[in-house]
Amino acid sequence: MKRLYPLTGSIISVFIALLGYVLRNYREETVSSLLTLAGSFANVFLSWLVVQSVIQLDKPRWQGWKIAIVIAACISISLLLFYGIRDIDEIRERVSVWPRGMRVVYFLLLMRGIILGGFLYYIAYLLRMAEMNQRSRLENERLKKENLQARLSLLQEQLSPHFLFNSLGTLQSMINERAPRQFIQRLADVYRYLLNNRMADLVELRAELDFARAYLHILQERFEQALSVEIDIAEPYLGMKIPPMTLQMLIENAVKHNVADAESPLHLQISAAGADRLTVANSLRPKASGGESLGTGLDNMRERYRLLAGREIEVVKTGQAFTVSVPLLHDPL
Repeated sequence: MKRLYPLTGSIISVFIALLGYVLRNYREETVSSLLTLAGSFANVFLSWLVVQSVIQLDKPRWQGWKIAIVIAACISISLLLFYGIRDIDEIRERVSVWPRGMRVVYFLLLMRGIILGGFLYYIAYLLRMAEMNQRSRLENERLKKENLQARLSLLQEQLSPHFLFNSLGTLQSMINERAPRQFIQRLADVYRYLLNNRMADLVELRAELDFARAYLHILQERFEQALSVEIDIAEPYLGMKIPPMTLQMLIENAVKHNVADAESPLHLQISAAGADRLTVANSLRPKASGGESLGTGLDNMRERYRLLAGREIEVVKTGQAFTVSVPLLHDPL
């Protein structure tokens, strides 16, 4: 919603109108001076409202176009008020003794529109910048507060993962069979990754893939032939960056919201292609009672990418597949 700052506009309008009144009062009749005062106030106030409306437009983005629109509008307002509240015949008679007559009047109206538009735009621009800076400060404070709260929560929960990780190591040393030992090792890898990267904004895709493979091993022990996974990522992409646990969230939601059985396995494909994007696609067989919607996780992922890199994720849903494409970043921000 646009803020037009009518009180600020009224104060500026009164000041400029009174200034013009003082300069003209000594050479005009009282009625004419008061008419000039009212006209000047209306001229400035209407121009102020136009300036505030234009400066808050999303388009055009270039300030030069906005200034041109404002000046054109201020000139138009000056001409309309001039013809609306003045006796034009009287003005013509009064200026007939001037060398160029009405041309001078129109030139003065033109200059008044240009000067007034430029001055009001400058004031409005300063107010706009002050408001945006204030919003930015408030948003930064909010993000800092949320970040501190999140870090505090992570510290409070840190005992549980450490305890579980150490217990897994002890349990692994007590088991001789290869399959259980491998399962425990993969589970330990998952928790090691979570402990090492829970505070990071970005991690290398190589590390994220190692974590995803450990997580997928655990899932495949559970689903066996009901889960099919294909990973196709070339070496040049492995050094690029991604928010931690991005792959895990996409894999988890694919398993959570789709039917997977031996007759019709759930197929997952993880790949990287041109335009530096990582794509996770899964076959689409929604469960009858899908549980919690995938939308919350994707919304959180969108927000992470916007805050970290100012970029967007892409989601495509067809009758056969659900595909999410996320940007791969070159450097941590």
